[in-house]
Amino acid sequence: MGCKAEGAAQGFTLLGGIVLAIYAIQMLIAGINGAIGGDIDSLINVLLAIAILLMVLLSFDACGFVYWKIRRSGILLAVFGLVAIFIIARGLSFDIMMLLTNTGGLAALMLLLAGILLIFRK
Repeated sequence: MGCKAEGAAQGFTLLGGIVLAIYAIQMLIAGINGAIGGDIDSLINVLLAIAILLMVLLSFDACGFVYWKIRRSGILLAVFGLVAIFIIARGLSFDIMMLLTNTGGLAALMLLLAGILLIFRK
């Protein structure tokens, strides 16, 4: 079962990472447009979008697709997913249905599930 769990975790990470990257790019573009208008909250959105993009890149490394800085680590992948959920859900209530209908929240939940699968792969 170890091989199947790692494959499922890599699939969850790839799909969740792609969706989170698209969500972060949209957040980055909206933040830059708002920052040009002089909105301070938009600068925070730009920084959070950059943080999400970095977490997506590092989550690809933590699940084992590439070997850049981090070796395969389920705990770190779960932490990246949890932090992404907190970043995305900052404007939402903590209702589970509201989080699951948000595409960014669902993608971050997939990263969290991938980390949990890698932790308990044996």
